[in-house]
Amino acid sequence: MCDRDPAPRTGSAGRVLLVCLSFGLGAALATDAAAAGATNAKAGALNVLYAFKGAEDGAYPEAAPFMDVNGDLYGTTYAGGAAKCGAVYRLRKSQGGAWAQSVVYSFTCGGDGANPAGGVVMDAKGNLYGGTAFGGSGNCMSNGTLVGCGTVYALSPAKDGKWRQSTLYSWPAPNRAFEGPMASLTLDRKGTLYGTTAANNPCANDLGSVFALKPVNDSWNERDLHRFCGSGSDGSVPGSGALAIDASGNLYGTTMAGGSGGRGVVFQLSPSSGGKWQFTKIHEFTPDEGGNLQGGLTLDAAGNLYGSEMAGTSGYGAIFELSHSTAGWQEQTLAAFGGSNGIGPWQTPVFDGHGNLFGTTQRGGAAPYCGSCGVIYKLAPNGDGTWSETVVYNFGSRPNSADGATPIGGLTLGRDGNFYGTAYQGGDASYGVVYQFTP
Repeated sequence: MCDRDPAPRTGSAGRVLLVCLSFGLGAALATDAAAAGATNAKAGALNVLYAFKGAEDGAYPEAAPFMDVNGDLYGTTYAGGAAKCGAVYRLRKSQGGAWAQSVVYSFTCGGDGANPAGGVVMDAKGNLYGGTAFGGSGNCMSNGTLVGCGTVYALSPAKDGKWRQSTLYSWPAPNRAFEGPMASLTLDRKGTLYGTTAANNPCANDLGSVFALKPVNDSWNERDLHRFCGSGSDGSVPGSGALAIDASGNLYGTTMAGGSGGRGVVFQLSPSSGGKWQFTKIHEFTPDEGGNLQGGLTLDAAGNLYGSEMAGTSGYGAIFELSHSTAGWQEQTLAAFGGSNGIGPWQTPVFDGHGNLFGTTQRGGAAPYCGSCGVIYKLAPNGDGTWSETVVYNFGSRPNSADGATPIGGLTLGRDGNFYGTAYQGGDASYGVVYQFTP
């Protein structure tokens, strides 16, 4: 499922293809894992809300949608749109129960950006914020084509029902890097936006950065809070997961590689005096632990962190917990994947209202129409510090994967108690779907 380039317009390699190859999750992996066992729970109900057609409506959604206070869903597609450079969409539920899709904005591959990989967040006034991997005013090149270096954008609702787009920041051309934010942004209570880039900073090694965008009068000021510039000892290449933020304003994130073990780190950035930020490595993953952290982190009420590994001890991925005590941070593997119960948990696990964790894997599963289209998993605490993992849905359970395939975007818990997510592929035209999952 990682063999197509979703954005030929930019000349860049598809994000899924890049990560699958770099972590060895090729076609042979699914074959080798076919004999692995899985524990299956009672399946939940999955309802496809919209299947993308690959035209002006968008194609290949990479992030889970955002739900506003009215229950409307907003999200992005990496490709498609009027200029085939990606789009922002809205899904609104009618009184009859049907969901209607509309395009909020289509990117032009110009100064407004191109290829939004992350999703959107919304402020109290209804403005949407997100980032694009390419586009903007920066002079970055890919395969001899000017693609731009990435942007952060805002979309504001107007009285006529249309949306006004504005580019808040456009990355200049660094030494040899390109790619703006690949993850969704994090919005704090003061209206400051936080995010990561996979490669965009002025260091020679181009290992990524953590940035802040602060509104000042009628403009936005960009500041790098941390640059991954060294040998990778502090981590390198932040993944596709949004930064987590606690009540004190501390930020938590992950990198796919780097650290002393070379398999990625979990880090904390804390605001300190003089407007500075203190960078701390919470945990460095080793080859024995697996690592390769593509997603972000989830905080619980006690301040513990939960995340996903693309590799894990099994090589098929794992879910981990980092618990904080006076002795420091302690890492524990909560579940390891093995094939038919999932391969490669791409995004961050999220809690339901009962203390259970839910998430998706980009591959694996045991569906009748697709043996490795991904799953939705559930992790339930057992009360003794252990967790039980079960598969609650297999993608590819409908002919031609009409229910979706390769669900790399993870899940969003809706105000109604249902989960909402996207599948990068599958659907009626194989350009991906937006779905509702009821446990």
